[in-house]
Amino acid sequence: MCKKCICSIVPPHVLSGLAKDGSESSKIALADLASIKQKREATLASLTKKEVKKSEGNRYVYDSQNSWELRKKLIRKEGETEVEDNDVNTVYDTSGFMRDYFKSTFKYNLLDGNGMDLIFSVHYRKDYINAFWDGDEMAFGDGDGKDFVAFSNSIDVIAHELMHGVTQFIANLQYYSQSGALNEHFSDVFGTIIKQRVLNQTPEEADWLIGNDIIGPSFPGEALRSMKAPGTANIHDSQPDHMDNYYNGNDDNQGVHINSGIPNKAFYLASIKLGIEITEQIWFQTLKKLWATANFNDFFEIILEVTTEMINNN
Repeated sequence: MCKKCICSIVPPHVLSGLAKDGSESSKIALADLASIKQKREATLASLTKKEVKKSEGNRYVYDSQNSWELRKKLIRKEGETEVEDNDVNTVYDTSGFMRDYFKSTFKYNLLDGNGMDLIFSVHYRKDYINAFWDGDEMAFGDGDGKDFVAFSNSIDVIAHELMHGVTQFIANLQYYSQSGALNEHFSDVFGTIIKQRVLNQTPEEADWLIGNDIIGPSFPGEALRSMKAPGTANIHDSQPDHMDNYYNGNDDNQGVHINSGIPNKAFYLASIKLGIEITEQIWFQTLKKLWATANFNDFFEIILEVTTEMINNN
């Protein structure tokens, strides 16, 4: 299992940029990344020892009540009706849609292929400006009302974090350098697919933005990332859209959020040309053939292999 994965929706370099601009909430979120990493390492170690059990992907949504505690108060579980808290309902409904989508489209039972429980905590900490997957559950902050608003009210953010779980169990792409960029890429891909499916949009109608629904009035941009035009979503967005501008530095675990812009742009172009119904199949079948240390060249070769198989099988 990957031991370096923090898997948060807001990249460290964006948090750093906001912190330099004076955001106290960004400083707190940056400091929290270390504790999330520590918990994830412990979680992954325990998962390797657990017996695999078949389940139905039941949903459990908890309220952290603005504390550090996960699974603090259970608000809604599988089969229960809507509650007053809209954040709880959005997480519940979006995760249910994604669970059904994976079953019907790929015959895959979230998250581990065996229908492990889907566990969420909303209202994590006070003014917390991030959302994350920590190895076996997801947490969403409410935002600070300035740079960010509630993370649990965004379809693509919820789907992005769920997809980190799927990638962990299918390919376990290590969270650094190109394998880490592919990890982030697959989360953005299925984040935007789920958003387009929920909103019943075509690729031409979609905005191709990641995290635009969590942007607050003070944030210097329109979204966290743009799959259509990487590097343009905000003033701290340094994503390249081509290997000519590949980031070779050590920040962001050697560019996991940064260099994901390159395959993100490729997915956008493929979807415009071929349509989501074809590209979603190509990308998921490609993910199933990848491995922990796969790089961009491996990814490209597997895509060619998968598409050749699809053509031969009509």
